[in-house]
Amino acid sequence: MITPFEHIEILESNQFDENTISLSIAKNQTPKVLLIRGLIGSLKYRNTFTQKEFAQTIDYFDLQNSNSAKPAITRLREYISPDIDDELLGKIFQNKKFLYQNLQFFERLNNEFCNYYYYQSKESYTTAFAFIYRILETISYAFPLIYASKTDDFKGTYHFLKQCLTGDKEKGELGFFKSFIAVVFDKDPLKDSSITIEINHESEEIQQYLFTAFKKACPDENIFSPDTNEPDRLSVKFSEYSSFIICLRNRFFHLFNSGHPNLQSDDIMDADSFFELVNAKSIYWISLVVLEILKHNIDKVDIEKAS
Repeated sequence: MITPFEHIEILESNQFDENTISLSIAKNQTPKVLLIRGLIGSLKYRNTFTQKEFAQTIDYFDLQNSNSAKPAITRLREYISPDIDDELLGKIFQNKKFLYQNLQFFERLNNEFCNYYYYQSKESYTTAFAFIYRILETISYAFPLIYASKTDDFKGTYHFLKQCLTGDKEKGELGFFKSFIAVVFDKDPLKDSSITIEINHESEEIQQYLFTAFKKACPDENIFSPDTNEPDRLSVKFSEYSSFIICLRNRFFHLFNSGHPNLQSDDIMDADSFFELVNAKSIYWISLVVLEILKHNIDKVDIEKAS
């Protein structure tokens, strides 16, 4: 079967040892490995249709590049847990139970990320944003259910799902997902953090246009933190970021929608410039959610039985 993207190793062989060789895609191309290696910015891809190759070197867990001096595998180990060593990291990614659980789902999810990387590399930021929304829809029901399925206590699982189903006024799967975020990150400092989107442009008039467009797309002030500063900074609450993505998608891709002030072309002036401002921050937020799910899966795996 033809796959949409080929994955190409870019790390030198000396960056792996006998413990971490399972994270080399020359040795292991299971979807979870491909997904996590892409997110930490350590892969090259080839689009099967166009044959275009491009490197994905952005660490979406660290957009500030504060860990850029560290090797990719070291960064990955520390993102999973500062308490594990390379030997345990290797066991995790040798464990067939962990690697092959929900295999088809993670194949689909990885392919959506590949498409995002591809269009982002082409500077086709509007199309890249469309794949961000596809990623959000892909995980919106699956992640809460995967999380619940790895919880051993039946009563606790019921309580978790009840919180997800009743904890938010929004309807449907994306409302379910937003409630899931609130529950899973309830005791995490990230819950009270925010994600800042800088609106930089040499023209103050265009800067104001862009800021106004974001606020028109997302009029609910509950989405934003108080440190939002007009017209150069939007600060989106971590727990509201999925709502932010949904608002942008609905107001841009749906031109006519009764009762809502959808974005007109002259509101944003240039679509790619508009979405360029939010794409990387959106994938950063999604990456933290992906990492949380993988860490939860790892906690439920008997590492000592890795094979």
